[in-house]
Amino acid sequence: MAFNAKQLTGLLLIGLLIHVPFSFAQEKVNRYEVEILANPNPGKKDTRQVNAVMMFEADSVKIRSRRTGKYFKEFKYTDIRSAEHSYSKKPFYSLSLGTTIALTALTGIPFFLLPRKKERHWLTIVTDNDFAVMKVENDNYRMIRNECIVLEIKIVDIREDKR
Repeated sequence: MAFNAKQLTGLLLIGLLIHVPFSFAQEKVNRYEVEILANPNPGKKDTRQVNAVMMFEADSVKIRSRRTGKYFKEFKYTDIRSAEHSYSKKPFYSLSLGTTIALTALTGIPFFLLPRKKERHWLTIVTDNDFAVMKVENDNYRMIRNECIVLEIKIVDIREDKR
């Protein structure tokens, strides 16, 4: 079976089109915005919430600064003992039910339908010799939990208060 120049060129192009996307494919890294608790002055009592990005890579989870790109922590999946998920409900606004109904009657705005409590989610990653405490955004804590489940990281649920 002999190929002419057009057929050979066509087969070569098809082969390149199939091969090139696979050769340049990069591994998918899932990124989630969090706030890590960090102490900018070691040895002093000065803890702050710093904007960070939590990245689930092939063999580790990395926590990197959103501003500077500096890596705060890196945990290999094999070293992680557990991931503790906790949340607390804080009052969104501190009005009693009677005051809320009175404001609704006076203004016509249904204040009683607004959410009265706001959830704050926290994630603590623990290894044998290190840890990281992060405040997780309300819209992506479920995604982070599912990442941990897929990666077979043990999740411990803690309820902080019952207000």
